[in-house]
Amino acid sequence: MLLFLSFLLWMSPCVLAKETGRCPGEDILLKTWHNVSCTTDDDCNQQHVACYDHRCRCAPGYFYTTYDTCSGTCSTDELHNTFTEYPDSAIRANLLNISNGLCLEDCRDWCLADKRCLTFDFKAHRGLCLLHNVTAHDSPSDWSPKTSKGWTHYQRSCKSTFASHDNWYNLLCNSKMDCADTNSDCLSGRCLCNLGFNFNESEKECVVTKLSKWHNTSCTTDDDCDEPHSVCYKHQCRCHPGYFYTTHDTCTSTCSTNELHNTFTEYPDSAIRANNLTSWDGVSLKDCKDWCQDYRRCLTFDFKAHGGLCRLHEVTGRQSPSDWSPKTSKGWTHYQRSCKSTFASHHNWYNLLCHSKMDCADPNSDCLLGRCLCHSGFNFNENEKRCTAPGSCEDWQGKGGISGVYTIQLAYNNGPVAVWCDMDTAGGGWLVIQRRRDFTVDFHRNWTEYVNGFGNLSGDFWLRMSAISILTSNGGYRLRVDLIAESGKQYWAEYWFRLFGPESDYLIELFSYSGDAGDGMRTNSRHLFQTYDRNPDGCVTSSKGAWWYYQWRGCKGNANLNSPDKRHMTWGTSAA
Repeated sequence: MLLFLSFLLWMSPCVLAKETGRCPGEDILLKTWHNVSCTTDDDCNQQHVACYDHRCRCAPGYFYTTYDTCSGTCSTDELHNTFTEYPDSAIRANLLNISNGLCLEDCRDWCLADKRCLTFDFKAHRGLCLLHNVTAHDSPSDWSPKTSKGWTHYQRSCKSTFASHDNWYNLLCNSKMDCADTNSDCLSGRCLCNLGFNFNESEKECVVTKLSKWHNTSCTTDDDCDEPHSVCYKHQCRCHPGYFYTTHDTCTSTCSTNELHNTFTEYPDSAIRANNLTSWDGVSLKDCKDWCQDYRRCLTFDFKAHGGLCRLHEVTGRQSPSDWSPKTSKGWTHYQRSCKSTFASHHNWYNLLCHSKMDCADPNSDCLLGRCLCHSGFNFNENEKRCTAPGSCEDWQGKGGISGVYTIQLAYNNGPVAVWCDMDTAGGGWLVIQRRRDFTVDFHRNWTEYVNGFGNLSGDFWLRMSAISILTSNGGYRLRVDLIAESGKQYWAEYWFRLFGPESDYLIELFSYSGDAGDGMRTNSRHLFQTYDRNPDGCVTSSKGAWWYYQWRGCKGNANLNSPDKRHMTWGTSAA
């Protein structure tokens, strides 16, 4: 018998996949994330969701909806008759009503009967029931999460309509793409107008409100300048030194040569003490400014009236912080050019100006330093006009990646997924789909949990089956299993393999074994995945974990790598 203390399961594209390209598989059915087991918030792949007491739930104060989303609001007419539970939690004030000696069902019915009731708290001991017309989000100072021993907090669900192209305002959404108006965004789970816009009921669109210009207005502190990357500089609101003031009344950290404007922002008693493009003495301010405008590389200049000193620079104060002398260069004034860049729109947004994330159309983008840019780990795809991540660990390895957590893009718009990439074993570029190293994660899980994945990517985990099937559905991939015996000796096995989709119960196909561990999975090929709650052959037990079982041999001779008990972990025909 072989007894394994830890092992790793890897997947990597083969040479064939490099030559032919990856052909993603069939579309998958989405499984609900709500109430699925989790370890961290990252395990719950949904907006406004938290891993609360090891279960994925809407963040306290957000309503779980019948569209499997979380919403920050829910009108009285939209309230549903189901609830989300938050153990050991309660709202300590804002009581709508109170009673004791009730059972949980009576307390719930009492809340449902009162149209004002949004949440209730129940304590089984003495049957205490507290009704509230607020949520944890509405009353944060009274919210006691995970510290109210014996209490359970219940928040009502919501049955609101999901946004459509013709009817979207204040309706449910997953992302900005669900909101039809270019000046709207998905905020707290609802389609709402962006900052600076109001919804026009008759025109059914977001219209601009009157904006007040902040630039060069008087101020006392930075808080008086209500704009990202702005500062109160010498009692005037200006862009932070090194940021370009734009013709859209914003601040941006970058400005291309073609976007440079013929106006400047002034910073009194300040200068860059090096990085001179050129310099003159005995000139006027106008001449100095004209020379900067004539030099396409000139971004800033410093001028001192006494002596007519002019210094041109191709850097900003932000780009050359060691040479930047703010508010201490007596008599000098620093001038930074403005920018006439375009403001981001729904159809044209990348590297354009923005106020906030709401201005950036792609869900994997953000307003970074005043520009719409892709998140870390994503690149802008010029042809598709969206942010995409590399499609495999091999792609990340080609970019110089080392072993760790990366984001890869699933094909056919199935979205990104976080994975662990092993860049060290057998040449690297392997995507880890299962690992059991310290046995801190329970692998005795149901079907939904195996489909959605569980555990911690930096520790023990099972990658979600739905992602694996998309990645491998065209075949031509290698599966590698690394094993450590009780003696400490290491073994390995490799196969060509393919994992089918949910319509085939994630049937696995394996062939062409190589390695020194023995062909421990030869009986698993062309068999369905089974868990304790989908166990047609009765192979999954308290000692045999979820796997692709071959029933006709009485479930014997199969690898048992997901056993709930590490003492029963075996590799194929090595089983006792």
